[in-house]
Amino acid sequence: MDKEAYRKNISKYKKGKKPPIACSVCGEDNSEVIEMHHVDGRNTSDWVKPLCKNCHAKITAEQNKISPKKRSKTTSSENLTAFNIITIGALLRELGQRLINVGMEMNVNV
Repeated sequence: MDKEAYRKNISKYKKGKKPPIACSVCGEDNSEVIEMHHVDGRNTSDWVKPLCKNCHAKITAEQNKISPKKRSKTTSSENLTAFNIITIGALLRELGQRLINVGMEMNVNV
């Protein structure tokens, strides 16, 4: 999300309007490309985050590196913990790269 779009969203929020659901990683707010990502990998999970299709694909690709058997409901608690750590790590990696990019852009524009 560029600075102008961010400013407009903040302005709407201050006026009491509900801000649009946006990707938790990149800030994309086009409702046509927002999907709810199940952090622990199960469609029945209540732990969801909005992601755009692009960010969702990246995170899911990391999750899919773990075999379905090791991320099923019946696997050990250690495997489920490892799976959640991988998922959160993938989210943080994407967020970290976004933060680096924003910082670099701010540094150039100052």
